[in-house]
Amino acid sequence: MLRSRLFGIKIKISMIMSRITAIGFLLLFMLGVFSSVLAGEEEDDIGLSREMKREIEYLTNNQQNKPDSVILRAKELMEGLTEEQVYARARLLRILGNANFHLNNDRQALEYFEQSILIYRKLKLKTGTGAVLNNIGLVRERQNDFDGALRSYTEAALLFNEASNEEYLSQVYLRLGNVYNTLGRYDKSLEYHTLALKINEKHNDTLRIARSYNNIGNVYLGIDDFKDAYKFYVKSIALVKIINQTEILAPLYNNMGLALEGLKEYDKALDYYRMSFELARKANNQEVIINSLINTGNVYLTRKEIDQAMISMMEAQRMVSGTPDKLLNATVASKIGQLYLVKRNYDESIANFKQALSFLKGLNSFPLLLEVYKGMAEAFEGKGDYKRAYDYLSLHATIADSTYDQKSNERLNRLRVGFESQNIERDNQLLKQENIYSQLALKRQQTIRNLLIVISIIVVLSAFFLYSLYQSKNRNNKLLAERNIQVIRQKDELNQLYKEQYKLNETKNKFFSIVAHDLKSPFQTILGFSELLSFEYENLTEQQRIDAANNILKVSNETFRLIENLLEWGRTQTGAANATFKVFNVRELVLKTLPVFDPQLDKKKLKIITDLPPLLQAWADPDMIMAVLRNLLSNAIKFSPLESEISINTRMSQNLIYISVTDAGNGIPDDIKDRIFTLDPNVQRTGTQGERGTGLGLTLCKEFMELNDGNIEFESTAGKGSVFSIVMHSLNSVRKK
Repeated sequence: MLRSRLFGIKIKISMIMSRITAIGFLLLFMLGVFSSVLAGEEEDDIGLSREMKREIEYLTNNQQNKPDSVILRAKELMEGLTEEQVYARARLLRILGNANFHLNNDRQALEYFEQSILIYRKLKLKTGTGAVLNNIGLVRERQNDFDGALRSYTEAALLFNEASNEEYLSQVYLRLGNVYNTLGRYDKSLEYHTLALKINEKHNDTLRIARSYNNIGNVYLGIDDFKDAYKFYVKSIALVKIINQTEILAPLYNNMGLALEGLKEYDKALDYYRMSFELARKANNQEVIINSLINTGNVYLTRKEIDQAMISMMEAQRMVSGTPDKLLNATVASKIGQLYLVKRNYDESIANFKQALSFLKGLNSFPLLLEVYKGMAEAFEGKGDYKRAYDYLSLHATIADSTYDQKSNERLNRLRVGFESQNIERDNQLLKQENIYSQLALKRQQTIRNLLIVISIIVVLSAFFLYSLYQSKNRNNKLLAERNIQVIRQKDELNQLYKEQYKLNETKNKFFSIVAHDLKSPFQTILGFSELLSFEYENLTEQQRIDAANNILKVSNETFRLIENLLEWGRTQTGAANATFKVFNVRELVLKTLPVFDPQLDKKKLKIITDLPPLLQAWADPDMIMAVLRNLLSNAIKFSPLESEISINTRMSQNLIYISVTDAGNGIPDDIKDRIFTLDPNVQRTGTQGERGTGLGLTLCKEFMELNDGNIEFESTAGKGSVFSIVMHSLNSVRKK
């Protein structure tokens, strides 16, 4: 029953994982094609002899095809260099890094790149520095260090832009677009791929235009816009055929199949997967073959043709075994686990899911983890092992998004009941065993007493025997007691988990009720004034039109702030928000924040008084602290009467830094002080001029300060205003640690 309800979700996740795997492979394929493109040098070959130029050119052309021999020859040349030949050393170090990259020796490659870039920076060669940064980005991207890859690519783009090298710039834009696509930042990905396309069109580079079309198609595929993805793939394939670059048609056909699969044109999708398979087989391109098999199996799985799906997946598993691509190995193992699950072969299903988990160690592939945990829970439930089923479903619940929350909770409750019933049965069995042991002990004692009466000579031996029995009974009783304690502890843990899950659901329900109420009301206001302007424009006076427009602007600003706080709060709840600790000047941060509020201050004729010592240095995330300060200033302005004052002062006490915002408003009523940092809708109040709040601001402030190991405090007296203080660590406190 539960399996039938989850089947549609599992098929959807499977399709997403197939798409991610195939797109990820195509991106790696593109990186492989481009990995040697930046191997040349745009600056003049400074101080290189003709012989050294020939050597470097030969090594550069063979660093991908013959990396081992290139490494040996490059090291030999390095040993013969003089101290003055610094540029040649930089080139050879970079070649050594590229060769190790092609051998998957990422650590060694990074060491060579870091040594090379030091020389390039010292020589102030922008193009060379950017090219090495690009290669460092390739390594970071392959290691799934996407933040590091973005930093390297972004700095490389700045250098290529300064050097006016549009050829290299378009390639780095492509890589930036690929990384953002992998991270799900489709807006940024489309932006960079479009920039690359413009440069390629400017230079009329047909091959790179085709690649840009393909990458833009990947972005649309990532957001399930299958029609637009299909259009761009058609353009890309047409250009590739014109220039007769058949070696990259196989992965393009794979992508075309994914777009058609998303459009539910399964027969056409299978045709493209077959064409991709055939081209890849002729070129002996194992990774494209594996992806074609995976995608073919996924189509058959979607159409519930299990035997055909199993044939494709088993062949994919045969080919992927032994390859270093952990994500591909995990994807294939997970899909085979699903197929065995449909066949109700639970042992084989569990074995394949466990294999997938072993490959996923160290990878943050949450969609695939969701699929595996869900499958494991279902398989153990089919075997009647409710404890393990519950454990895996709990793991799934911790990373599942809100789409799965309700279904996961229903199943958790059901498994909890099943597990508790098993515990009750186990307790009954333990009690029965204890009664049996007691009866046996009584019989033994009676026998011993009879023997003592008949045979007095063995009194000592009988006493020793009784003592041994007594010790054995004590050990058994202790063992039973320990088991009972374990059972009780497990029950307590399950109850605690249930309470935490219930609390999370309650918070979520309150959150959605606030959002539903606060979003609906402003949009009704905006629609009302917009309708008035649309239908009664000619009948309104100029002042009425201005008032209506001002009202629309006011409500729009309030709604924008609600959505902005909503997004920030959502990031903290999903664990996506992390504090980046830095040293910053508190006075400069406060002064940088104030200009944003000039229009609101002028409107209410408010005056801000500051007391900001110039040398206070804090240790926290300055962006988060600025966001908290903006919320506190916004609240102070909202609740301040006209022509009053707001004071901002900073101080340090016991190595803690305080930023205090004081207003002259009506203060906070005593009955809501203990709920001021919650999502309780009854806490929300209107400002002195009817300003509305979002209901999320102080909650978001509290969570931001906790992420910064700090706190937010307040003092308020009804009718006398409020003082809210940001508390964070100073630089001195960090040094003492």
